[in-house]
Amino acid sequence: MQFRQTPAPPVAIESCGEGSITINGKPYTEPVCLGSSVQTGLPEKPQDLVLADFQAALNAGAEILLVGTGSRQLFLPPKLAAELSACGASLECMATDAACRTYILLASEGRRVWAWLWPQK
Repeated sequence: MQFRQTPAPPVAIESCGEGSITINGKPYTEPVCLGSSVQTGLPEKPQDLVLADFQAALNAGAEILLVGTGSRQLFLPPKLAAELSACGASLECMATDAACRTYILLASEGRRVWAWLWPQK
């Protein structure tokens, strides 16, 4: 029997706790975007995300867009979800700890997933 091995994701979430997310050995206390690398400079609140904030992921062919909204689940505007769906990507909003677990699982399966994560406060 042969097993298909998927490459390790370029970013590895190591922990997600109160006030920080540790990625590739570095703790982040500000919101981050995980794609092919770790990016900072996101809006202060997840509700401030707009379609342009997802453009790099869409250009890279992301199929699943995760938004970790902090300690509790918040939803982004339905219009934004519809715009992303029209571009071929699925938007999922959840608490950040759940988004981290989901990202790890999907990335380990080789899925084209990006995540926008706000630390839990």
